[in-house]
Amino acid sequence: MAAKAQWLGIGLMALVLGLMGGTIAAYQMLKEPLQRLNLITPVFVLDRARLIQAIPPNATPEQMARTVEDWQRLATKLSKAGYLVLDSTAVVAAPDDTYVRPEGQ
Repeated sequence: MAAKAQWLGIGLMALVLGLMGGTIAAYQMLKEPLQRLNLITPVFVLDRARLIQAIPPNATPEQMARTVEDWQRLATKLSKAGYLVLDSTAVVAAPDDTYVRPEGQ
């Protein structure tokens, strides 16, 4: 009976040590990806097509220019607030730290 208890104790100890080792290994493997999640820039998408559709057909060139300027001003404001601003096809504006540049520049 004592031998059975000894094997049960050894098995239980191996289980606990295995769980602890697995937890430590998983933490070490996820440490860098979890730190990268903290660096993700929030994204804001502006729909340029919907903006153009919202301009009335009888709008003057000045009204169209003002609408586009307002849209660009909004994109710039969001960019300065730290957002990456996109439309459906391209980056409209983004903070400097979201651009990848050659080293040393």
